Amino acid sequence: MKIRNTIIIVLCLLMTSCLSKIQGSESELKARDFMDRAAALENEEAYHQAAQEYAMVAEHYPSTSYHKLAVWKAALLNIHPSNPEINYAAALSWLQVYLKLPLSPKEKEAATFYVSMVERINDLQAELSSMIEEKDRLLEITRKQSSDIESDTKRRKELEAELAHSWDELNKMKAVDVRMHRSRVEKSVSQPSQSVQKAPGKKNDKGKTTPQSRQHAPAKDQEFYPYMIQVSSYKSKEDSMREAMILRDKGDFVCISHARIVGKGNWYRVLVGFYRTPEEAQKAALELKKREYHHAFVVRPPFTVEIGIFSGDEKLKKLKAHLISKGYSAYSFPNRATKNKIRLLVGAFWTEKEAETVIKDLLKEGFKPKVVRR
Repeated sequence: MKIRNTIIIVLCLLMTSCLSKIQGSESELKARDFMDRAAALENEEAYHQAAQEYAMVAEHYPSTSYHKLAVWKAALLNIHPSNPEINYAAALSWLQVYLKLPLSPKEKEAATFYVSMVERINDLQAELSSMIEEKDRLLEITRKQSSDIESDTKRRKELEAELAHSWDELNKMKAVDVRMHRSRVEKSVSQPSQSVQKAPGKKNDKGKTTPQSRQHAPAKDQEFYPYMIQVSSYKSKEDSMREAMILRDKGDFVCISHARIVGKGNWYRVLVGFYRTPEEAQKAALELKKREYHHAFVVRPPFTVEIGIFSGDEKLKKLKAHLISKGYSAYSFPNRATKNKIRLLVGAFWTEKEAETVIKDLLKEGFKPKVVRR
């Protein structure tokens, strides 16, 4: 009896083992079919469909010999450059599954590298989305500025027409006045009227009087160039400096303006040119867009930091190069008020407070800077 029971148990075990082998063999066959289809699709560069076939093996046949390769392929094909439906989230998920499998050091190193790469891409995509939002906001501002410029231009033309009309009227009145008072003026030259008094004068060191009209002689009008064109904006100061160097090499006047945006941190704007009116700046912005700076738009930072005014080009070049090497956005510009003189400037700022932060650093460097209007 005992022998018979033993025989029955042995037979059951043998049958169970056979069934297990049969089932395992069937799983291997099915997994192989999926793998063959996936490989064929991969050869045909149908990477999205191939990734799905590999994923079927990875999900439903974990006990087969194809599981490890299927997981790896599902991860890589989901981020293949030629895959029209790249899925970084799926790739990251399969890479994390892969790292839990028995791996050689080399396999583990490769998988870890891909994980870090995909995570970095995800971060960059988030930054890109933020930059797109910023671009849309700036485009909206540009559209509004364009509308304001158009309105201001129209109003300026109306005022110019009114001024021209008033000037004509004034000239007519002057002509009438000259004819009416010519005789009286001639008389007053020979016999000055007692009622007419000279303007009070001021004695100089030699005891002579100076006419009052000369005591406060107005200085020459300073020409201001507050308008510039923003061609790009970077979170990295190094990237903005690289862009500025490219533009300088092309002969553009360039500077970098640092700005701290609430919720977005530090940004470095690359600004080009000097323009007296918004019309001049808008025309130059259109030219920059033709040079493939498609996001160029007009801005108005009214302040800058002046290092000094120079007549010698050699000294100016050395000082400018020194400032640039120290990380300052230095540039030179002809001084309109004094002939053959050149101003050395640093940066462009929307407020005097922003400019004063650079003043502190420049004072430590031994310079005597001052905030001026551009």
